[in-house]
Amino acid sequence: MPDIPDPLVIGRRPMVRPALTGLPDVVARRPDSELDGANLPGLVVRGASIRGELHQHLGQTRQDAMGFWQLDETRLLACVADGLGSKALSHIGAAEACASAHCNVEDLFEPITWDLRPEAYFENIADDLAKRAESGLDGQPVPAVELSTTLVVALVDTAQRQATLMRVGDSEALRLREGEWEACFPQKVEESVSSSRTHSLPRDTGRVETEVVDLRVGDMLLLCTDGLARPMASDEVQAQLAAWWGQPAAPSLPTFFWQMRFRAKSHDDDRTAICVWMV
Repeated sequence: MPDIPDPLVIGRRPMVRPALTGLPDVVARRPDSELDGANLPGLVVRGASIRGELHQHLGQTRQDAMGFWQLDETRLLACVADGLGSKALSHIGAAEACASAHCNVEDLFEPITWDLRPEAYFENIADDLAKRAESGLDGQPVPAVELSTTLVVALVDTAQRQATLMRVGDSEALRLREGEWEACFPQKVEESVSSSRTHSLPRDTGRVETEVVDLRVGDMLLLCTDGLARPMASDEVQAQLAAWWGQPAAPSLPTFFWQMRFRAKSHDDDRTAICVWMV
C-alpha cells in the first residue's frame, strides 16, 4: 500500500508538528474529520470539515460543521457553520444550525409567490438553537449563547444558473472563475478588536446578509469557515487552491481531503469547506 503524502506546506513552515492526543471529553463531541461528496446533474460537490491542529494538540473537539442536500433535480442546499471558540458548547450549536437549515428549508420560501425570505428562515434556525439549549445537557437547561455559531447557507439552482447566499457571522462564500477568486459578500473594513465581535446565531437574527451570484459552467462556489478564509488572505494559498480547484475535473474525495489539510504558519483553526462545481 503506498504511503499517504504529508500535507503540503504553503508559505512558511509551522514550527510545531501536529499531534493527536486523547479523545475530547465533551458532550456530543464531533468526529475529528468529515468528508462527503456527490456528482449531481449539472453539479459536482465536495465537502470536508477537519479539526484544527490546535484542537488536536489540546484534545478539544472540532467546532465546525457542514452539510449539503439535494432538494430536487435542480436545487442543492449547502451550509457551513463555525462554533464560536469562546463557547464550550458551540460545537453543538454548529451541528444543530446545519441540521436546522435543512429541516426548515420549506420556510425559506413564501407559500404563494415562492419568493425567498431569509430573515424568517434564520429566525427559525435560531429558534431551534434556543430549543436545543432549553433541552439542555443531562436535563439541565443551558444559556442559548453557549451554542453560538456562525452560519452561511447557499441555495444553488442549476436551472437559473445562480446561487442565493445567506449568512450570519464571518463564514465566507467565494466564487472561482477562470482562476480568479471573487468574494461573494461585501468585504468589511477592518475594525478595532473591541468593536469587531463576530455576529452569531441564535442572538443576531437581525444581521442576515443575502447575496445572489451568477454561476457559469466551469465556475466553482466555495463556502468555508474562517479556518480556510484566513489563510486565503495569502496570495500563495489562493494560487495553490485555484490551481487545485480550477481544473476541468473536480478532485476525488481522498485528494480533496488531502488538499484541505495543507499547512500554513499561524493557521491552526478548524477548517471546513464545501466546493460546488458547475459542469
